[in-house]
Amino acid sequence: MKKRRNINTILVISIAFLFAFISLYAMIPPSPDKNADFVKNFSADRALHHLKNIANTAHPSGSIENEKVRNYLVEQLRVLGLKPEIEHSNHASLYPKMITGGDMYNVIAKLEGSGSGHAIMMSAHYDSVQQGPGASDDGAGVAALLETIRVLKSAPTLKNDIYFVFTDGEEQGLMGAKEFWTESKHKQKINMIINFEARGTSGPSIMFQTSKENGWIVREFAKAAPNPVTSSLLGSLFEIMPNDSDLTVSNENKIPGLNFAYGDGWTGYHTPNDNIQHLDIRSLEHQGRNALEMAKHFGQLDLSHTKQENAVYFNFFGLVISYSYYWVYPLTSFIVFLFAMVTIIAVKKNAATYKGFGISLLAIFSAIVASILATVLIWMGVNALWAEKMTLFSGAIYDSSLYQSAFLLLTVAVSLFIWKKFRSINTWEMTLAAIFLGVIFLLLLTQFLPGASYLFAWPLLASLLILGWVVWKDKTESIADQPLILTLMSCLPVVLFVPLLKLLFTFFPVSLAPYLMLLVVWLLALLFMHSKLLYQLGRWVPHTLVGMAIIVLAISFFQANPGSDRPIDSNLFYVVDQDKKQAKWVSLEPPDKWTEQYVTATNKSNIKEILPFNYDKEAWVGTALVRNYEMAKIKLVKTEKKQGKKFIHLRYLGGNDIQNMYVSVPGGRVQKVTIGKESFVIPKTMQTFYYKQTGIPKKGLDLILEIKGEKPVEFTFASEQHPDPEIRSKRPSRWISTGIFDESIFITDRVTY
Repeated sequence: MKKRRNINTILVISIAFLFAFISLYAMIPPSPDKNADFVKNFSADRALHHLKNIANTAHPSGSIENEKVRNYLVEQLRVLGLKPEIEHSNHASLYPKMITGGDMYNVIAKLEGSGSGHAIMMSAHYDSVQQGPGASDDGAGVAALLETIRVLKSAPTLKNDIYFVFTDGEEQGLMGAKEFWTESKHKQKINMIINFEARGTSGPSIMFQTSKENGWIVREFAKAAPNPVTSSLLGSLFEIMPNDSDLTVSNENKIPGLNFAYGDGWTGYHTPNDNIQHLDIRSLEHQGRNALEMAKHFGQLDLSHTKQENAVYFNFFGLVISYSYYWVYPLTSFIVFLFAMVTIIAVKKNAATYKGFGISLLAIFSAIVASILATVLIWMGVNALWAEKMTLFSGAIYDSSLYQSAFLLLTVAVSLFIWKKFRSINTWEMTLAAIFLGVIFLLLLTQFLPGASYLFAWPLLASLLILGWVVWKDKTESIADQPLILTLMSCLPVVLFVPLLKLLFTFFPVSLAPYLMLLVVWLLALLFMHSKLLYQLGRWVPHTLVGMAIIVLAISFFQANPGSDRPIDSNLFYVVDQDKKQAKWVSLEPPDKWTEQYVTATNKSNIKEILPFNYDKEAWVGTALVRNYEMAKIKLVKTEKKQGKKFIHLRYLGGNDIQNMYVSVPGGRVQKVTIGKESFVIPKTMQTFYYKQTGIPKKGLDLILEIKGEKPVEFTFASEQHPDPEIRSKRPSRWISTGIFDESIFITDRVTY
């Protein structure tokens, strides 16, 4: 009997792992097909050729390298038979603490359709951060669109026009997208947008965000997407998290849209390692296939009515299941009713007791609290001992998957240990208690985050239907010995939760992973019949899991050594004060073994005291030799006094590869500013006026400030160029350029008007 039970246990657990494997396998991005007809199919190799020209080096907005990439785009679009145009303007935005502006150049090309009168916009940004070449963020998106155009040009003409828009200034605050949706002459023609992004160097191309009223667009996406990876939970989370992309701007303008990105390999994000060598070509292939199929599919559709009630959507064995929000409340209500009925019948037939139900709830809560507490404490210790030094400016950590795996192993072990202590609970009471908690989660999600409701709704519905049938047939005593029933109960929970946890582990920092153990404990409780079988294999099971977790953490410990293949943060930049004829080295990170030759641990300051930039951040400082750099040219056009105010008209003329200009005016005296054609009333809360300008228009940029009072006022200016040759050439390979200002050269000056 025991031998048969062990065989059943191994069979049931193996099938559950098989479900998990299949669901994760469906998320692996496709490899390029070397035998495919390149005329009709996307070619990652051809896209890679473009990428080598786009991501050869860092090309932030306002830089000479950015202009080179722009010229390459224009040249290639012409080679592809399109007529590219450049929309140029200076776009500025007022924020609570400062104003930012940018000299933006969006590249736009139209692939004409057969004349439906409708148009799609496909977009990616071609600027990078100054720390890295941006092969993934967002060179891969740009290259994928260029290759998509090649394939579309050789195919039959689509019904709808497609505008390919390569935006500038995304890394500076979505400036290119804001310029397009504010100023572009083409904006009124766009019926929907498809945007491509990245937050890493590998992984599947995930459709992670949509617009409001997405029912139609999600349904059509499901029909066309090759190897789709998506979840309405991600879309719901992205709405409430402080993250933006170019689609954020189109969403604000109520344009239907889809957003694609890949996010594995976070340690390469916004660093020099966001290069072609670290790019997984499968991710490029997946982005490209999505781009091509979206263009072909939506290019043939009637875009007159693209808005319908929001949809819940998710992956299921490589398919996309979707249904309207209208079904969320009825489905939730039915599950609540079904839970009440199954529980009442189970109690009447002595399969469970209300007392046992309460004890089971206590057992689940105990496991949740113990698992979260254990993993949080372990993470605090691990982080303090070795993980913190392997953490980058972005929050990414080397070996994050090892830490997450250790948390999972420990959570399973802790849950099994605790539940073994509750000897009086039975499988029915435990399962019903888990379903009760799931119903509570479902009710909350239905009300506040309906896009995530599917995660609990379908596993709960499947479990309740199976349990209801078992109770109805009076098979409550033998359910744990029925491999088929146990297999059916594990299918939906595993297939829905496992890939979702993988996505959350990908996009969330490791410090939040312990709190995701709540979901893991709940899943184990819902599948308590399986968990109990696992423990019945022997007491060695939880001990083995703990041992495996220790081994995994030990591996992470021995790998926690910075090197050229695993470089860590180092921040250093140069500031020369033309007024005082002084120069200094500055770092936003405590001195490391390399920067300690430039800055000292005891000499601290604040960025606000060093630069005219509203960034309240501690800085470490050291004395530097004064170099002969020229400040960007700033011309005083005129000053004028009237009605108790002073009007100062300046003109930025730029200089040699000046990427950013900064200015501050203290005392709360700036009341209004006009930047180019845009005017802003300065809020009283901005006691010190701060303005950052990315790139200077070749014809110059006019800046007119309205100052309260006629007394003289001091302006502090700073110009920024990049990179500093000494830092770039002397930094050892075990350290990497990350974080704001790194490798920059600042020239500051004060002028009183």
